[in-house]
Amino acid sequence: MLVVKGLNIGHEIRLINDFNFSFKEGNIYGFVAPNGSGKTTFFRSILDLIPSQGGDVTLNNIQIKNSKNDIFYFESSNWFDKNLSGLEYLKFIKKMYNSEKSIEKLITYFSMESFIKKPIGKYSLGMKQKVLFSMYVMSDATLLIMDEITNGLDEESRALLFQQLLNLKQSGKIIIISSHYLEDVHDYSDYIMKINHEGIEVNKNDIL
Repeated sequence: MLVVKGLNIGHEIRLINDFNFSFKEGNIYGFVAPNGSGKTTFFRSILDLIPSQGGDVTLNNIQIKNSKNDIFYFESSNWFDKNLSGLEYLKFIKKMYNSEKSIEKLITYFSMESFIKKPIGKYSLGMKQKVLFSMYVMSDATLLIMDEITNGLDEESRALLFQQLLNLKQSGKIIIISSHYLEDVHDYSDYIMKINHEGIEVNKNDIL
């Protein structure tokens, strides 16, 4: 369980004020928020990538800064080194997380055979996103935070992605996902998260 207690974000302007919530295993938390609203800052803060102005975050009763091997977060496909291939990234994640997931099965699942060995600098956005999501699956981490993971994907690829996302949910992962596609968030998320003037609001998704 990811437990956030008394989280405060923002100096002159308080973005998040005294946020308290427990993110439970086997649930998808859909974050609905436009760019610039503070969701990426929230992600960075709960992962201890940037300092907050107070609060405590633990994953399975361990301080978040000591839980890095149980977390996977790759903020954007812009983080990719354009000179490396998608295959090199998948191999690196497999080794780093000591994963038993099959690289070959992921390549086949997302039909990446034609480009996976090429430098990422030659990829389209959709190709990068397929590799990026495959890295999440490959990590097999307990906590998965995905920021705009469906950007650049066609309808078929998005359907494949969300099927895998449901598989991850069923395996007991804690999944936080943001998307500009409101239907994706509402169709697949157990809880809906929003940022408003009072901070972060989390509500059970009654549609599911």
